[in-house]
Amino acid sequence: MWQAWYEYRIDYALFALVFFAGHAYLMHRVRRQMPPDSSHGELPFGLSNQAMKNRFRLSCLVLILLLVAGFVAVELVDRYQRSRLRQQVSGFAPTYAEELEQLGHQQIDPGTPADDPVYLRMIEAQKRWLRVNSQVSDIYTMRRIDPNESRRLQSLRSNTKGLPYQLIVDSETDYDRNGVFRGPRESRTHIGEIFYDSSQAEISQAFQGSPTFAEVPSQDRWGIWVTAYAPLRNDDGEVEALVGVDFPAESYVQSIIIARVGMIGIVATILSLYLGGVVSIGMLKIGIVAKERNQVLLQDQRDLATKAAAQARQAAVTKNQFLANMSHELRTPMHGILGTTDLMLRSKLTDEQGRYMRMIQSSAKGLLTVLNDILDFSKVDSGQMRLELVPFRLSDLLQQTMDAVGGLRDENVALEFSSPEDVPDLLLGDPTRLRQVLINLVGNALKFTSKGQVTLSIRRDIEGTTNLDSPETETARIVFVIADTGIGMTQQQQDRIFEAFMQADSSTTRRFGGTGLGLAISSQLVELMGGQLEVCSVPEQGSNFRFDIPLQVPTPEQTKTFEAVQRQEEPVEEFGTCDRPCDLLLVEDGAINRAVAEAMLLARGHRVTSVPNAMQAIERLRQRSYDLVLMDVQMPEMDGLTATKIIREELPAPSKDVPIIALTAHAMTEDRNRCLAAGMDACLTKPYPPQLLFQTIEAFDCQRALEDDDLMQPLPRGGAATLPSSVSSTSSDSSLTNDSSAAMDESPGLDPTVVMQNVGGDLDVLRSLVDTIRKELPPQIEALQTAMNSRDRRQIERAAHQLRGTAAAIGATQAQKIADTMETFCQTQTSEQERMHLLRDRAKALIIAFDLAQLELDEFLNSSSGREHPGIESP
Repeated sequence: MWQAWYEYRIDYALFALVFFAGHAYLMHRVRRQMPPDSSHGELPFGLSNQAMKNRFRLSCLVLILLLVAGFVAVELVDRYQRSRLRQQVSGFAPTYAEELEQLGHQQIDPGTPADDPVYLRMIEAQKRWLRVNSQVSDIYTMRRIDPNESRRLQSLRSNTKGLPYQLIVDSETDYDRNGVFRGPRESRTHIGEIFYDSSQAEISQAFQGSPTFAEVPSQDRWGIWVTAYAPLRNDDGEVEALVGVDFPAESYVQSIIIARVGMIGIVATILSLYLGGVVSIGMLKIGIVAKERNQVLLQDQRDLATKAAAQARQAAVTKNQFLANMSHELRTPMHGILGTTDLMLRSKLTDEQGRYMRMIQSSAKGLLTVLNDILDFSKVDSGQMRLELVPFRLSDLLQQTMDAVGGLRDENVALEFSSPEDVPDLLLGDPTRLRQVLINLVGNALKFTSKGQVTLSIRRDIEGTTNLDSPETETARIVFVIADTGIGMTQQQQDRIFEAFMQADSSTTRRFGGTGLGLAISSQLVELMGGQLEVCSVPEQGSNFRFDIPLQVPTPEQTKTFEAVQRQEEPVEEFGTCDRPCDLLLVEDGAINRAVAEAMLLARGHRVTSVPNAMQAIERLRQRSYDLVLMDVQMPEMDGLTATKIIREELPAPSKDVPIIALTAHAMTEDRNRCLAAGMDACLTKPYPPQLLFQTIEAFDCQRALEDDDLMQPLPRGGAATLPSSVSSTSSDSSLTNDSSAAMDESPGLDPTVVMQNVGGDLDVLRSLVDTIRKELPPQIEALQTAMNSRDRRQIERAAHQLRGTAAAIGATQAQKIADTMETFCQTQTSEQERMHLLRDRAKALIIAFDLAQLELDEFLNSSSGREHPGIESP
């Protein structure tokens, strides 16, 4: 069986089959791990499923080549091992045959007695050769028998393989190597005994005179052997017998199998390494595929998230733009209606006409309140509402609240206010939003109470007092309670009362108007301030609204600062007259800013010469000298920095040494340093308070005012006078910079305080300023639109800068911030498409802001006191 195992190469066939099956299994597992083809196109490195199939075929081909190479290697080892064994056995037979010929083997025949001396010497020779070579199991000599006798013997034993031969010399053989000859198998064979041998081809070749080796094992009564044959010759040189040397077939087969198995093991190791490499590479590529697919999926998710975020931002921008447009479109006619109504009420009217006009005014104010509620709710809902932290007096806030809601009270309703219990009067918080909440709640209570009373009570929650940041910083939790004796609410109504656009009675027959936003806005504002608005109500008995918020108690230092500021906040007075009038040269390209500054300086008593650009200023200085130059920094054709360098380097004395004060809209320290490096003596940041402008100018010695003649003595730069401390810093002083951190949407269209400061409280100057705005603002807007159409970033920046100065001059805070945003964005590095998209939106908002500012400025000018704005309602 074992001979067939390797003779027919069954061992290697099974080996190859196992590796083919293993390769197929592993490739199947690898392909199962491969993710399906993606819809995102071909992945890098050829990692598609089709590429993996091609690699599978290639790996099969390589495996076949390796198996063929392994088969060749195993066959070479097999042949080498057979050749080595053949040489060991075959080389022994001719040597022994030569010795037997010398001993006279041809004399021995079946008639030779067993004690024949020649025969016995041959027996001893066999035993000696068996002892010398342990690999040999038996040595014997054999002769052919008569052909007729051979056929007769074959016919008698038809089931026996091989031909019959005579054994001549066959000594005792110790097959089990124990030193004792036992049994007939190990005993000496009789001369002439017949045995059968199946190695016919090898025996025939040996009788022809050539030594042979029968690799195919043959079996006789002594065992299974592979045999080497060598011829025995007589004196005539003819082959008269053969020497047979038996080698155990089992040892022979084992030697060959061991050699083959060893080589197959080496081939198996190589193939295992190959399959391991194939699998490792496959898994690595699968990992790459998975990583690439995950990256693609992740990128898809990022794209979706980015798209969703962009859509959300666009929706927010669209919403804000819509609100801004609607605010403008609704507020503009509302202000017109209110302003016209106010003017009509100030004229001579009949009682009936006056009643009708007051009805129109009341309806317009109600509509404006609805608009304010919608805008406030939108800002709170989108998270754009920002709270302030400023000092305020609680008593003043409560008085303002009572004044605002006093007109809503029915004559049968008493409005009572209980004095705060253990509540500090001076607090830190957002008084505007707190006032808005109180007005909504108290006004709501008055609206739904037809008789009885509405009470506002305030107390301090002692348990809510905590220390924040340091022991010196104390916060007090203040409790506000608004109680009424009105119609009350059911529990179902209370559960929904703080929802937007919800009212206690939503039927078409309800008695009370309103948008249903007041309580929703109040609830959200209270939550922003750190509290919670609660309601407790009984139908037909009244309602009780309660909320508590934390308010910080100012430190002693903060209290002193607040009181000092309060003392300084006096009504706007005239500019006054300077002690030493100066001859000033004002260089300002903005006509409105130029008019405002010139009005301020003339009212102060100075002599002013105004020019619109730097080149005219240089020509003026060539013609005559001035005490001081006010130089705008950013101007068309030539900026103020270049003009200052020309003045310092090219003009003759005394003009080259004239003090120059920079007027700039940029508030960074770097901008101030650039002005000083160019040769300027001081720097003011727009919008600047009039008093600061006067202090800065008058800090320089005006030599022309002190001399009898018109000659001006040279003044060493930097040593003229000590400037106000606020002028030395442009980025940190709050009086010089615009608070850009405030939310744009919360800025008013017009700041009356700034307007009155700019004109020194003089309404005639204000009317002149309004006329100048009507004349100069449209060309500035047109210049901006022209720059936008041509996509010229520098021209857009210059136009925005000029509009920013105009807005600062008239106190249009919202327009000023929008123009500042446009100017800043023109200096950023971004794509033209993105830049123009933002600038177009801001330009529209800027025009709306200027329209609103002009409308409010007209109403402000037409108001009776010049300090009240009848078109602006408290939220």
